[in-house]
Amino acid sequence: MGKTVDPGMEGSLLYHMAMVTKMSSEYGVILEELQVGAPDVDDLLLMFYDDFVSDAKELLRDVEPVKDSVISGFKKPSLEVEEKIQMFRALAEKTKKVLQLIETQDQASAQELQSLFGDWFDYVVEMRLRQEYETIKGLLIIEQLAEDLGFDRVAQVFDRVKTRFGKQTVEAAFDVSLKLGIEKQKLQKLMLSDHFIEHKMDMKNLGGHMRFLNCPIFGSHSYIEAELGKKLATPQLFCKNFCKAHAQAMFEKVMPFPLGVDQPALMAVDGKCDFTLRLAPASSAQSTEKYVPLVVSWNVTLKCNLKCSHCYINAKDTDFGNELSTDAAKMLIHQITEVSKPLLILSGGEPLLRDDIYEIIRYGADRGMRMGMGSNGMLIDDKVAKKLKDAGMWTVAISLDSSIPERHDEFRGVKGCWERAVNAIKALKAAGLEVQVNCTVTQQNYDEVDDIMALAEELGVDNFHLFFLVPTGRGTELEDITPEMYEEMIKNTLAKTSKHKLNVKPSCAPQFMRVAKEQGVDMSRWVRGCMAGLYYCRIYPTGEVTPCPYMPVSLGNIRDKSFKDIWFNSEVFNALRDFDQLKGKCRLCEHREVCGGCRARAYGVTTENMDFCGALHEPTQMQGDYLADDPWCVYQPKACRSEDKDNKC
Repeated sequence: MGKTVDPGMEGSLLYHMAMVTKMSSEYGVILEELQVGAPDVDDLLLMFYDDFVSDAKELLRDVEPVKDSVISGFKKPSLEVEEKIQMFRALAEKTKKVLQLIETQDQASAQELQSLFGDWFDYVVEMRLRQEYETIKGLLIIEQLAEDLGFDRVAQVFDRVKTRFGKQTVEAAFDVSLKLGIEKQKLQKLMLSDHFIEHKMDMKNLGGHMRFLNCPIFGSHSYIEAELGKKLATPQLFCKNFCKAHAQAMFEKVMPFPLGVDQPALMAVDGKCDFTLRLAPASSAQSTEKYVPLVVSWNVTLKCNLKCSHCYINAKDTDFGNELSTDAAKMLIHQITEVSKPLLILSGGEPLLRDDIYEIIRYGADRGMRMGMGSNGMLIDDKVAKKLKDAGMWTVAISLDSSIPERHDEFRGVKGCWERAVNAIKALKAAGLEVQVNCTVTQQNYDEVDDIMALAEELGVDNFHLFFLVPTGRGTELEDITPEMYEEMIKNTLAKTSKHKLNVKPSCAPQFMRVAKEQGVDMSRWVRGCMAGLYYCRIYPTGEVTPCPYMPVSLGNIRDKSFKDIWFNSEVFNALRDFDQLKGKCRLCEHREVCGGCRARAYGVTTENMDFCGALHEPTQMQGDYLADDPWCVYQPKACRSEDKDNKC
């Protein structure tokens, strides 16, 4: 991100709207918790606000005059969500008309452009002034409460309400922006646009830091202290509680994994504000391990109500038997949290066919996991969506393999399942859950992916994952796309990320990291192409741990060994983490650290007997080579382009 962010007019207005809500919420939530009225601070409030207005007028003197109605904007009622959205839409419509005038070289374009700028200017400046008014008001109210009720009592209230405050204020900011079609990743940057910052997220080392070198709130607090001629006690409470809670909630909203946030330096105390971030922190002592699970996919059952032709575990409509019981499921969750707190994806079969599924979701959520689910949507209506939300579910992925109902139904083996999937997406969105669309690419729908993405966007979906077929399970009977088509699809998909507002990610296609780098696509939100054994694994319904769903190699059962023992001591996992053990061109490739090649595809095409769906292979009985070349990668590493015949490519 660098040290500065240029939010533009739209971003600036969004940011200041969010800050008005945040600053008014700060003292509002304290007064509500204390069940007291606001003390009278009007005289000091208006004095300090007038000082700020004078500065604003001087700064903007050569740009545009600040209207009296803008200065007195703090007297207006707070805008509701729909009012904010209508404001942005009206501005967007006027902007569109001005652009048309400019394109046609209409003589009225200059005047209309000036008028448009004036509208944006008035809104942005009014919101910035209202933000400052609420900032000053909040500090004066809290300082007076500390004098009347005692600092310790006020500090205790800050601590009690901080988490609720953080979530409420971040949700309010996202409520407007997402309805306007602004991506979450972009909004995160906009929320930092009024600060001079240093920000680095090191996904490889599972952490990062953010340092605020200035803060407009701190600036206001410092000015008030100087004018009053005394050091105030309460500014540190805002930094220590509300700023940290807001940052935590913001990161939780935009990051797909749980994370821990520490604040070793406070702006009000140290003159700078530091946040250190750790992805998926373990429930036990702080882990310094290089590789921990960020995502765990758990097939909670093989039972399913569809008959998908590409199913990798041959899910059926009857009970499989020997699946982990409720108590064993809880034991598994506890064991995983000893290593990390990942995104735990409950998959199947169809996970909603388990009677105890809501109990499992709640148990995982209560222990700090991000809970996800992969579903076909057949059983999800408004009632089920609400139950999922109430149980602690964070995100649900719905499979959608065509924009044409009949084609999806044929692929999934049950008539009417397309309509059920679409209705499930709508129900999940209405319940406030994050929704992802999973699409499996085959010869049958290769030319339709753009239409499916457009449909997902129309439905308001957040994330779109494109799965490339891996030859396991029933998938061995389908004709896969060719390596050349595979490469082209990755390029086309990533190229579409600028066209669509979806968060698009190819899965089972680790080469997308290389392609993204070649295309200059932002890669900061992705960890690695193939995460199997490094940041990801799969749990089979019976408790077997495998590197991924498409590589059915059993590395141990959590009924016999702890998950921690399997994760850190498995020979296969450790081999996957040693890139020097890769073979052929994957070993020599300059992109091996960010890509790694698909280990499941390497294993699948070198295995003769992969048509028994769901069969688990013991490491001592492996029939394929999971360290071999990825056979679907057409890229030739630099080391393989030489005339050296011994380069082993």
